[in-house]
Amino acid sequence: MNKSIEILRKLKQRQLIALLSPVQAGDCLQVYTALAPLGIVLEIAFRTQAALDGIKTVLEADQNALILAGTVMTVDQAREAVKSGVAGVVSADYVPEVVEYCVKKDIMCVPGGLSDVGKQLAFKSKVLKCSFSELFQLYPQQWIYKLFPAITPQTAFYEISKTWQGPYKDLMVIYTGGISLSNLPKLVQNDPRGIFCGSALTKDFSHPDKLIEEAHRWIEVVDKYKQK
Repeated sequence: MNKSIEILRKLKQRQLIALLSPVQAGDCLQVYTALAPLGIVLEIAFRTQAALDGIKTVLEADQNALILAGTVMTVDQAREAVKSGVAGVVSADYVPEVVEYCVKKDIMCVPGGLSDVGKQLAFKSKVLKCSFSELFQLYPQQWIYKLFPAITPQTAFYEISKTWQGPYKDLMVIYTGGISLSNLPKLVQNDPRGIFCGSALTKDFSHPDKLIEEAHRWIEVVDKYKQK
């Protein structure tokens, strides 16, 4: 099983990512166990020392788990995440060394920011020795970028994605940063095929019942507005 291809399919189906910065490794398994049956992908952020152990804990419990390693900013972090068995690697910026490592390992790599979308696609094409059209057709798991931050207290950046999807047709965009249940409707309406990632989705991670209730609210919003 190519996990990167499988997680791409899963992302397209549910369009939601739950971002978790774990306090302890067990937090990751608790959130994964609650959200996986709902089709929501878990992204475990390398913001805490518990992240790597959390990833390992989930994959030891379920070797077929499809999870993302987030906030990966160094090759060492990428190497550890890929070795552990993640399906994809997400960064807060475009770090060429991380992209090169992941692409060579045939792992979905999602750089992020408000620019560099073309640069990272061009670099992926160079590493894979293919054209843009071949990258899209042969490696759809790499035809992706993270718009970060999508929303700040001062400015909303999420509409930038429309300018990207002109020259880079069918680019999959992951929106993250400032996303909440209250602003999710306008984000989905802006890009009905987008993927929406939020730490707000895991705010009640220590209470599985509340976590699942919140997840259902997010799912209802996406299902309602993605059809329009």
